[in-house]
Amino acid sequence: TVKMAAAQPRPASNGQHLDPCDYLTGCWKRNLEWRQFGGNFKRLRGTNAIVVIEEYISSVKEDGTRYLKWSFGRGLKPVDLRFGYVMKFNAGLENSDDENKKADSTAIEWQYCGHLCSGVFQQNTKVYVLNFHLKTSTVVITYRILDKNKMAVCIVEVDGRHTPTVQMGNMYICITNNKRTRQYQIITFNQHSSCSN
Repeated sequence: TVKMAAAQPRPASNGQHLDPCDYLTGCWKRNLEWRQFGGNFKRLRGTNAIVVIEEYISSVKEDGTRYLKWSFGRGLKPVDLRFGYVMKFNAGLENSDDENKKADSTAIEWQYCGHLCSGVFQQNTKVYVLNFHLKTSTVVITYRILDKNKMAVCIVEVDGRHTPTVQMGNMYICITNNKRTRQYQIITFNQHSSCSN
């Protein structure tokens, strides 16, 4: 079993400044409904997954930069989780000409299957947009913060080998022993993922 550290209060999401890394950190339950992307948007299936997002300590130190490690699976045990990626969060968009936009945006980048991916967190709308542009596929994931414990999720995935899909649903912070969990003991995860692109 995985032991959880003492529950910490979740950051608020109602109109006040939100640290995008603090909000994401924790264990989430993700429920998605999959539909065909196009035509009559035929329902394909539903899925449930655990998403563990935790602070990652990088050897590269930069002001305003934090790293989060994402792992996915069916449970909290290390054998049930699979490493996904480590995302780099840069407070303020360096390439923005608008000073107000800099304060309201956080640039995100990571590598997936050898490809550099990018995204952004918009403070004013409380939305994360993640773009995976791979060799044979494109995936765009949008997370919209609904409240301090829940996000809406929409994933559009198109590739040449599978039916293009739109996946939509919610992510809820996990509840363990009636306490909201946000901080975890250090767990060693399997540091590889299956990439075919």
